[in-house]
Amino acid sequence: MKRLLATISLLTILSLLLTACAAPTPQVVEKVIKETVVVEKEKVVEKPVVQTQVVEKIVERKVEVTPNITPAPQELSGTLVVGRGGDTVTLDAGPATDGESWRVICEINEPLTRLAGTSTKPIPWLAERWETKDSKTWTFYLRKGVKFHNGNPFNAEVVKWNMDRWRDAENKFRFGRKFEYYTKEFGKDYAITDIKVVDEFTIQFTLANPTAVLPTKLSLCGVFSMVDPKEVEAQGDKYGTPASKPVGTGPFKFVEWVKDSKITLERNDAWWGGPPRLARLIYRSIPDNSARFAELKAGTVQQADLAQTDLAAAVKDPNLMVNVLPSLSTGYIAFQQCTKPFDKLEVRQAIAHAVNWAALIKPFYGDYGELAGSFQPPTILGSNPDVKPHEYNPTKAKELLAKAGLPNGFETDFWYIPVIRGYFPDSKAIGEAIAADLAKVGIKVNLKTKDWGAYLADRLEGKFPMWMLGWGSDNGDPDNYLGWHFYHPVGQPNKEDCYPNDKVAELLIKGRVEADPVKRELAYKEAEKLIHDDVARVPVVWAKGTAVFRTEVKGYVPVVFRSWYENLWMGKK
Repeated sequence: MKRLLATISLLTILSLLLTACAAPTPQVVEKVIKETVVVEKEKVVEKPVVQTQVVEKIVERKVEVTPNITPAPQELSGTLVVGRGGDTVTLDAGPATDGESWRVICEINEPLTRLAGTSTKPIPWLAERWETKDSKTWTFYLRKGVKFHNGNPFNAEVVKWNMDRWRDAENKFRFGRKFEYYTKEFGKDYAITDIKVVDEFTIQFTLANPTAVLPTKLSLCGVFSMVDPKEVEAQGDKYGTPASKPVGTGPFKFVEWVKDSKITLERNDAWWGGPPRLARLIYRSIPDNSARFAELKAGTVQQADLAQTDLAAAVKDPNLMVNVLPSLSTGYIAFQQCTKPFDKLEVRQAIAHAVNWAALIKPFYGDYGELAGSFQPPTILGSNPDVKPHEYNPTKAKELLAKAGLPNGFETDFWYIPVIRGYFPDSKAIGEAIAADLAKVGIKVNLKTKDWGAYLADRLEGKFPMWMLGWGSDNGDPDNYLGWHFYHPVGQPNKEDCYPNDKVAELLIKGRVEADPVKRELAYKEAEKLIHDDVARVPVVWAKGTAVFRTEVKGYVPVVFRSWYENLWMGKK
C-alpha cells in the first residue's frame, strides 16, 4: 500500500518508507556539517545544515538549527530525474492510497497542514492557523493570496468542496472512486458531520466525536490536499488519469504522464512559497531492479529506489550516497478470514510456523531489514517488545493442520505485489521462498499477481485469500498504523480481511481518544498481543528506509515525516 512506504524516496516518506499527531519524540543526535544546496552542476552556495539521527521511539522530537544559517540560494536551475520501481496509480488526491501516487500528488497539491521537519507536530500550510475548544468543532483560518496553477483562487469554498467530496460516498465528483483514507482516518465515528464557510478565508467544521489528532490527519497530502473544483468538474472522470491535467496549488505543475514510462512536472514560478530552485521533476518507471541501479550508476537518473540487495554496492560507489533512516515500515502476509480455511486459527498458526521467516532477511534485505515480531516497528508508540516472531517449526505446523481437519494440507492462491517496495524488494522471489516452505507441510500455493492499481483494489474488496503487502508510517502515530489496519466498528469486521476481534477494535478506539501517552501505549501494546495471538497477519520484516542519490545532488537532509525533499529545491519559505 502506501503506504506505504517503506523506503524514503524522492517525494514521500510514506511510499517507500513512505507512502497518521502528537505522538511521543525520540532523542535526536545532532551535528552541523558543511553542505551545498543546488542540484546537478549549477553554481553552488554553501550553508551549514543540521543532520539528525532518530533513535528509540518516536516521541516529540525537536531539532535545533544554528542561528547563523545562510539563506537558501535563489538560483533557479536543474532537473531531478527519479528512477522508481512502478508507475503512479492515480493523480487524483482523495482516492490515492499508494506511495507512487503520493510522491507526485504531494508536489502538485497541498494540504491545510504539514508536519514540522522530523517531528510529528502539525504546522500551518494552506491554513495559517486553527483553533478548537472541544476537539470536535474546528475553525481553520486560510492563507490568503494562494492560487491554483490555472489562476483560480484558493479559499474556504474550495476547502468545503473538497471536504464534501471526501465525506460523501454519493458525491458525483467522486466518479465512483473509493476514498479509502477518509474512511479509515475518519469513518463514522469521526466523520465530518457539518461544514460552514464563515467567510472567504475561514472555514469551520464539526466531527461526529472529538479527536485531538485532526490537524495531524489533515497533513496527509496524498489524500487530504486541495484540488481545484472547477478542473475536477470540467475534466470529469478523466481527472487523475494519464489523459487528464491535474491542477493544484503546489510548487510544481503537471506537464505530462506517459503511462508506465514517466511523469514530468515543472516549476510553479507563482507558488506562494517562492519559486522552487529545481526547474523540473521527472519520475521514470523502471521496474527491473538491476536496470534501475544501472541507470543510477550511469547518471541517467539522479535518485533511485534500490532493492536492499543493491545497497551494499551503492555504499561502495564514490558517485553515490546512501541515506538510511530507522525502520518505519512493515512487510506482512495477510489472510481473508471469511474465506475457508483461513477462518480457522489453526490454519493461520500453521502457516506462521511453516515458514522460516528469519531465513528471508539476509538474502533479501541484507543489513536493511529486521525480522518482525509485533506488527508495528519499535519506532512506533505501542510496539510490543514482548511479542516475538513466530517460531519456525514445520512439525508443529503439520499438527495444527491436522487439528484443523486438514491432515493432507490444502491448496490456495497467494498474491504477491507487482512493484518494488522496501518491505518487499523482490516480491516474487520472496513469494517463491514462502511457497517452498509451505509445500513442505502440504500447503500448495499458486503464486499470482496483477497490475498494481487492480491489486490494491481487489485486496480492499477482500478478493484475495492470502496476500502480501506492507505499510510505511504516514506520520508516526499508532492510530495510523494499528488503527489503520485493525480498527473496525464493533461487530462489523473490515471487508479486506474480515478480522473479527472486537476487543482489538475497543483498544484502538481507546488509543485514539486517550490523551495520556502512557495509557495510549498500554492500549496499543495489548492490541499488538491479541493480533499476534490471533495470527490476524504475519509481520515478516521491519524495513529501514533508504534514499540513494548521485553525489552531484547537493543539499539532501534525511527527514522522517515529509513527503517531498524541500531542502533540494525550496526558495524563500
